[in-house]
Amino acid sequence: MKVFVISIEDDNSPRLTKFLDQSFFSKSQIEFKKFGIKGGALSAKQYFEQAVRGRTKPLSPSELGCALSHLSALNSFLETTDEYALIFEDDAIIPENMSLDKLESEIKKIEWTENTLLSLGGIQMKECLKIRGKIKDYKLLGQKVLEVVPDFYHRVNYAVAYIVDREMAKNLIEYHQPIRKADDWSYLFDFNNKSNILMTYLVEHPEIEAGETNLQLSAIEAERINSKDIPRSKYGHGLRKNLAKISSKKYFE
Repeated sequence: MKVFVISIEDDNSPRLTKFLDQSFFSKSQIEFKKFGIKGGALSAKQYFEQAVRGRTKPLSPSELGCALSHLSALNSFLETTDEYALIFEDDAIIPENMSLDKLESEIKKIEWTENTLLSLGGIQMKECLKIRGKIKDYKLLGQKVLEVVPDFYHRVNYAVAYIVDREMAKNLIEYHQPIRKADDWSYLFDFNNKSNILMTYLVEHPEIEAGETNLQLSAIEAERINSKDIPRSKYGHGLRKNLAKISSKKYFE
């Protein structure tokens, strides 16, 4: 399993140093690749073409840079022969008992369907608490796993830590035409109905409020706005959403 870190920090910055000092990295000498594209450093032409042209509400520079960083990691993963990629953002808080070896061992035991994204953190955040789906009959490192139904893909946020297989990596790269926010998977099932999203609660993420000024925290947390001009999902609305509520469960119930 290849490991990637999304960070615009310098290698010796306090934030990145703190992140890499976590036992997941420090105890096992994990090899990883870091990708960090600063949206504000892109040329005006590149920013306009990828974030502004044809959009009612453009992506912010930081949103574009973040999305491009994740896409760079996915492309790098596909240049390898590995079956899975594990992608962290540099504000992920990783539990002491989580290791790459344990994750790889657990993944081999579960029912992994090709073209799956497994979110390791975010289900506990307030924006995601209403997500519904099917609780799987297995656990991952002792935590239950939710298979999200398409009517709640629009509530799946946070790309703080996730695992993808090769087919999902290809799917996500194609999905980001035009580029969306890194954690906007609302239209993913419409785009490819073989897509599958699993969520579990292993990795923490700082809860950020709008107007947060602490630069050690997420730079784009307050920028979650809906864009009206990219394709919108047919799921998560009206009667079918209400039926999905009845037939599926929340993670915390």
